[in-house]
Amino acid sequence: MSNKVKDEEKRKNMTAAAKQLSDMIQKRLNNRIETMNALSFTPMDNLPDEVKKCREDQAAILRAIMTEQKDIIEIIKMLFPGA
Repeated sequence: MSNKVKDEEKRKNMTAAAKQLSDMIQKRLNNRIETMNALSFTPMDNLPDEVKKCREDQAAILRAIMTEQKDIIEIIKMLFPGA
């Protein structure tokens, strides 16, 4: 087997692994998006201030994680265009 064939097979395997990783991260991102949507439709009018603050803090954490996940997916797609 020539080096060119071996390199092509390695590239295909790496691209396949990158695609699986990207898909897994996207699923987790989608779950967080659903969570944020559910939280945004839940009224907070009658909640104690402590609960409101806690929910705002958790929403900020979720947004930060979502941003990181989007960035990671973009990096994977830059490194492995077929992923």
